[in-house]
Amino acid sequence: MRFPLIDKLTLPCVFERLVPGRLHPDGRRYLPLIVLRLTAPLSPGAVTPDGLLLGVVDRHHQVDEAAVGRAGVARLVFALSSLRLQWPPYRVGLVPEDGWSPGGASTAPALFGQVTAVSAWEEGGAQLPYQTLYTELAIDVGAGVVGMRTSLTAENMVTSVGAARIAPGDWVELLRSRIDILAFDCEPGG
Repeated sequence: MRFPLIDKLTLPCVFERLVPGRLHPDGRRYLPLIVLRLTAPLSPGAVTPDGLLLGVVDRHHQVDEAAVGRAGVARLVFALSSLRLQWPPYRVGLVPEDGWSPGGASTAPALFGQVTAVSAWEEGGAQLPYQTLYTELAIDVGAGVVGMRTSLTAENMVTSVGAARIAPGDWVELLRSRIDILAFDCEPGG
C-alpha cells in the first residue's frame, strides 16, 4: 500500500550493511535486515544516542542491495505502533529498545517527535464495544522526518491517545513499532 506522505519522509543516513534473512524451515528466507546509520545533525536536546544504527525491513523489495555503503535519504514508516500525545517537557529523537547495546541495530526504538502532517485519521467502531482508529502521520524526529501508519483499538480512544485528534504541531510518542523502508535514494556520488 502506497504511503501518501512519502515525499515528506527524509531521513539522511548511510546504508551500512545488509543482514541476509535466516533460512526458514520450509526452505524460504526471512526478509533481510537493512542497517542504516543516521547522518544528519541532531536537534538540540535530542534523545537519540550518537551513532545510532536502525534495523529496518524492505517488505516491498524497493531498495537496491548495491546501495550498501552509500549515503542517501531513507523513506521510513513506523508501523503497528502505539500512539500517544506527549506532554511537556517535549522530547525529540529515537530511543533504542531495552537490551540494545551500542554498535547493534535498534529494530524497535521508541520515537519522540513533532507531527508535520496528517494524511489519514479514520475513526470507527460505532457498532462495536470499543473504538478503532486508522492513522497516517509524518513526524519530525530531530534527525529527519519519518512516517507512521497504524491501526489502534481502545475502549476510549481519547484516553488512549491523549486527544480527540492529532494535528500538525502536536508532539507524539510511538512505541512498539516495526520499521519499514519504502525507498532509499542515494546521494549523487555518495
